[in-house]
Amino acid sequence: MPIPISMFLNNLDNIPDHPVPDSYAMRPYQDGDIEHWLEFHIPLFPAGHISEELFWRDFGRDTERIQQRQFYMVHDDTVMGSISAWDGTGNRTPDLGRIHWVVLREDYRGRGLAKPLLSFALNKLKVLGHKQVYLTTDTDLIPAINLYLQFGFKAEIKTDQDERAWKMVFDKLK
Repeated sequence: MPIPISMFLNNLDNIPDHPVPDSYAMRPYQDGDIEHWLEFHIPLFPAGHISEELFWRDFGRDTERIQQRQFYMVHDDTVMGSISAWDGTGNRTPDLGRIHWVVLREDYRGRGLAKPLLSFALNKLKVLGHKQVYLTTDTDLIPAINLYLQFGFKAEIKTDQDERAWKMVFDKLK
């Protein structure tokens, strides 16, 4: 069973440069994109976990704010991925950036598109004035964790459970 883990990036000074490939583009959230967001995330989580209610709870109903911080990768008018350059929530400070809900449509995974998606969002967070960034993921998402490590994110270990979870991850990365 996957265990939630957190990662932290101490600064945005040296974001790896992975431009969006030719024929692909990034655009902000538009009315109706919630359908794409649901379509991409529902297959990745247990039944009933992903819902429209979850989307609105996580992002709020301020569509101007969502447009400023949630982005979709498109290819030939096909929406094929999304990422949110969010701000800190919960026990975090609001000035801390957050990479949130990163996903590529299944038929676009494995094409090297996650790097430009993440690079774009980190640059957006920098423009929005964030100095540090965190994200949450889980121990089963090894390709994503590997990507985050390549971008300089570090394991956040605060508890014994964090330590056990990260040991599992690092064993899988070997």
